[in-house]
Amino acid sequence: MSGFEALLKTMAMLRDKEAGCPWDIEQTHSSIAHHAVEEAYELQAAIASRNITNIKEELGDLLLQVIFHSQIAKEDNSFTIEDVIDAINTKLIRRHPYVFGNSEYPKSAEEQTALWNKIKNEEKRDNSTKATIDVADSMPPLLKSVEIQKNATKKSFDWDKPEQILDKIQEELNEVKEAFQNGDRQHISEEIGDTFFSLINFCNKLKINPENAIAEANAKFVKRFEIMEKISKTRNLDMAQMDLEALNKIWEEAKNELAD
Repeated sequence: MSGFEALLKTMAMLRDKEAGCPWDIEQTHSSIAHHAVEEAYELQAAIASRNITNIKEELGDLLLQVIFHSQIAKEDNSFTIEDVIDAINTKLIRRHPYVFGNSEYPKSAEEQTALWNKIKNEEKRDNSTKATIDVADSMPPLLKSVEIQKNATKKSFDWDKPEQILDKIQEELNEVKEAFQNGDRQHISEEIGDTFFSLINFCNKLKINPENAIAEANAKFVKRFEIMEKISKTRNLDMAQMDLEALNKIWEEAKNELAD
């Protein structure tokens, strides 16, 4: 048995409904989708550090995500890991006609990239089900949402005034509340997504970069939390043992300290 086959067997055992791992069994494509992005960033960091051991480890973690999704798909008869491999192999051959066909060999990497993109665009035109909004799938979801909405705006599909978007945000928040009260996790997730989408629409309308906005919010929270920890430490308080009311009082102190 090859190492690859052994990995497939390990994943299948982890997903076994009777004897597998409870966490692995519960996972779906959606629940683990973010892990692939996280592992890709960790691989990028390992490459930047030039640590060969880390690169090898992170490549394994990224491969695991491919195997995980393929096992889930195999169980619901969607596709198999063999289908995944066949699809990428076919794509590589199709997009390198000068290697696997009779096309003229490109003289530079730049010419090769241009040819790759030309073939890729032809594939998109051949796919009649493809949306006309042209946004790179490689974008992070937040940036992709920004670009989708910019494309829609160019085609006049947008609110006229920011106030209308605020009303839409409130409508979406009401739907989040309703979904939460009904206890349907999938519906809750959908409504939260719609709320994010409307918030990004509001940012676009006001020409505010939503990534910068959330980055600033992250930084502000971290600063305040660090001051909370400092205050708690000077008073010999264990934050983990405090109730929310007491923590909120210290949070307000931290806000005031930063404002001074």
